[in-house]
Amino acid sequence: MAEQALNLKPSRNVQAASYDPDTQKLTVSLNGGAYCYEGVSAEKAQAFADADSHGSFLHAQIKGQHQYTKIS
Repeated sequence: MAEQALNLKPSRNVQAASYDPDTQKLTVSLNGGAYCYEGVSAEKAQAFADADSHGSFLHAQIKGQHQYTKIS
């Protein structure tokens, strides 16, 4: 299965996101650049997409818990 765009609510900081269930990589485009987070479960990626605040969820549940690479 290929990387899939996540349907996000409008956000001040998060511009877009996609998830690849085969590699468990979550790619998030922020105002300050794009990041790829590794080892993110499908359930956590969906919870991120469903969150009322994508930025708050990212800070609380993904940053610091998953290795990442800045891609732009």
